Amino acid sequence: MSSAPLPTRLVLLSDLPALPAGEKVRLLGCVTGYDISTGTLTLKHAYPSSSATDCPTADVDVNLLLSTLKSTDTQIGEWVNLMGYIQTSEDGGKKRNRSRAGNGSGQGGIVRLQAVMLWSAGSVKLGEYAEAVEMRKGVRMGEGMNHLSQPSEKLPV
Repeated sequence: MSSAPLPTRLVLLSDLPALPAGEKVRLLGCVTGYDISTGTLTLKHAYPSSSATDCPTADVDVNLLLSTLKSTDTQIGEWVNLMGYIQTSEDGGKKRNRSRAGNGSGQGGIVRLQAVMLWSAGSVKLGEYAEAVEMRKGVRMGEGMNHLSQPSEKLPV
């Protein structure tokens, strides 16, 4: 049995509601709020939806990072990279994702994360980023790998 840390899974914020608690993820999100009293950073990324009101929200516990967190990392509108673990909700995990009140569609949900790393994303081309993550997910699931299954030249066995 290895004591190495779990591998990190690169995902879009919109993928979070379908993932199990305990999953270690890396994602990109836009800061939409920061509650200094609880150490909770709120992130959104409206991809693939065009409406920010029905997109999933990540409530990120950054208390473990307070000594290294920069003030710019918590500014509204800042894009940040995050590595962390999906947490169960306060209700003991019965409903990990709950709809945000006033959402209307009920499509968006709140996913709780425990941050282990957080850093500024700088200037990001969001469309290209989302396409790259989607393409990577397709390769991981076996799609788009036909060109890899037939080598162009034979290698010695």
